[in-house]
Amino acid sequence: MKRIIFLITAVISYLWLDWRGFMQKLGERARLSNLKIPKFLFPAESISISPAHQLVEFGELSKAQEYLAAKGKLTISERKLKNRVTQTLFELGLKPVEVTEKITSKKGVKALYFLTNSLPFTTSGYTKRSQSLMEAVAENGVEIHAATRLGYPLTIGKWPKSSTYLLGGIQHHNIFPWVFSRNPAKRYEKTIELLAWLAADLGATVIHTTTNFPNAIVANRVAAKLGLPWIYEVRGELESTWLSKLPKDKQRAAGKSEYYQLAKAQETKYANAANAVVVLSEISKCQLIKRGVNSEKIFVIPNSVEQDFLYKEYDKPALRKKHGIAENSVVVGTVSSIVGYEGLDTLLRALVNLPDRYRGLIVGDGVDRPRLESLAKSLGVNSRVDFVGNQSSQTIDEWYSLLDIFVVPRKDTAVCRTVTPIKALTAQALGIPVITSDLPALREVTGGIEAYVIPEDSNDLANKILEVQPHTKGKEWAASRTWNHAAESLRSIYRMLTS
Repeated sequence: MKRIIFLITAVISYLWLDWRGFMQKLGERARLSNLKIPKFLFPAESISISPAHQLVEFGELSKAQEYLAAKGKLTISERKLKNRVTQTLFELGLKPVEVTEKITSKKGVKALYFLTNSLPFTTSGYTKRSQSLMEAVAENGVEIHAATRLGYPLTIGKWPKSSTYLLGGIQHHNIFPWVFSRNPAKRYEKTIELLAWLAADLGATVIHTTTNFPNAIVANRVAAKLGLPWIYEVRGELESTWLSKLPKDKQRAAGKSEYYQLAKAQETKYANAANAVVVLSEISKCQLIKRGVNSEKIFVIPNSVEQDFLYKEYDKPALRKKHGIAENSVVVGTVSSIVGYEGLDTLLRALVNLPDRYRGLIVGDGVDRPRLESLAKSLGVNSRVDFVGNQSSQTIDEWYSLLDIFVVPRKDTAVCRTVTPIKALTAQALGIPVITSDLPALREVTGGIEAYVIPEDSNDLANKILEVQPHTKGKEWAASRTWNHAAESLRSIYRMLTS
């Protein structure tokens, strides 16, 4: 009953804030689940975009507020926009609180890992890292529990059987209040209250969370309430991801916008407030140092792979026969979330310049898939590209093994220059040669030993695909980047903070 009431109030709140945005997300969720939703649920009439909408789109929130305040009578769309802007500015203005640690006798380490989402409800590089890291830490003798953001996974349309579940030996806790409040302050208060209660009940000695800063707001306040140290794990860059979704000719100006600057400042403030900061790359560490974060409390724990991936072998001819792929085909592709900055349109255009025996295989799903499928058809390569959607985490290594060449043709955006994906390293561990865009983060995560191409240059990508040769250097590099190594580093940080 509690989850039903929460779900109803959450839907009402989302509709109240952004009816059309909610319906778009619902439509995307339905597409990913292969559900058919009647078109009448998605009204076709267009909304006139006011100057306020345009200001918000490019990050000028206060100017949008001023415009709406001066206008007087607002349309329904503008009223909802006003609510969203108010909530966003509220979050962007929440300053970290000081954490005064209590001096207590502590035996061992008990970590509570506060996450945005988790397996099995969300399959992504984010959830893969979280689960693999927790399992490896537990194997290294540290008790660790996972908790997810308020209302998850109900807030993404997934119904859990229970509010707690065991996965890979790790106890996961979903946080459900009775009501999902429209008021952001009350939502934060409730999240902090429930997470603090859980941490105290478990006897947690350290709070650990990940970007983005809304998670840090909660972790910082729970730590202050209980007198515990806390860790901020900087994985992605909220402001850079937002920037990457804008038209390329608008990104330079948007990088100076109020939203971009405030979001970046929030990430910096909470990194400074944390007792320790974990980053995924040396690039990310250097950027935080430039932003004023103390270098002595920043620790690099890179994305990694399971040890057993280094020793897995597959009968490739049998796998190809199983999936209807001709033996003489050269299969080029990726395992990825399908979003614009991944640059998969560059791969499709490269196929045009490759012999017919070269086939594309794209494993994964996302908002950019319909556009890419249409592009493949317009380029005349749709018969040579397989979009197979999301696949089970238990069999994902088999899909990797179907590939002769693994590509990461990411676009040259701020987020792609900094964030290091797991997928390329996984391919290396399985002995698959890799081609990536020549970006700092991609060179770092692959050890600088693979083939690198000019971002968004399909001719360069096609040439590198024709030239690439199998090698063992990638597997050797991946052997130095296992989750066991990562867990040892994280355990050391936990012990340092709780000793």
